[in-house]
Amino acid sequence: MMKTGLLIIIGLILAFKVDAKRLEGQIILVNDTHDVTFKIPVTLFTQEIDFEKIQRKIKYFDSTGEKRVIKPEQAEEIRFYYKNEEIRMLSRFSSLRFNDLFSKNHYYFLKLEIDGKLKLFRYYYTESSPEVYDASTDVMISGQSYSASKYILQKSGEGLFMPRTLTFRKDIAGYFQDCPELSLMIENREYRKRDLFIIVRYYNSYCTN
Repeated sequence: MMKTGLLIIIGLILAFKVDAKRLEGQIILVNDTHDVTFKIPVTLFTQEIDFEKIQRKIKYFDSTGEKRVIKPEQAEEIRFYYKNEEIRMLSRFSSLRFNDLFSKNHYYFLKLEIDGKLKLFRYYYTESSPEVYDASTDVMISGQSYSASKYILQKSGEGLFMPRTLTFRKDIAGYFQDCPELSLMIENREYRKRDLFIIVRYYNSYCTN
């Protein structure tokens, strides 16, 4: 009974956790730009954008008020402002398996964190924790789902690159072999995983190729 009640509560929370806001923005195509009103999902309590939902498609209203949907394979980029921040999500084809068996070989709108000859993107997904047995009540407690993200790099003219968590230093040092001074600093642990934004800005400022 307790387990059933807990599942019902979790289900209700999940069912009502998403709200939506209408935000003015732009859809950028290869040869054109359209001013539209996006329907952006946000979490009900924190009012943070649910980026995971708009990575594969986004709803919008065109200049006539007609409700439409656009997918990343149909556009170059989408832009809008939220909480005084310009949000840019660029269409990218991924041959990588981001987080599950079905994320490979698809187009995504990836959130742009840093622009330049080396771009830094952020990919969002849902992570789930396993069930836990509570011996005091003899009940299995359902695992929790929470939002997580991964950073993805892309040099001009190249595909996406996602360093692995456990071999980050090796992966990222090898990725920057075209900039020996930066690669050496990473190998010497002057820059670590937590310094990824600094690493990207260093490459854009000081590394030439």
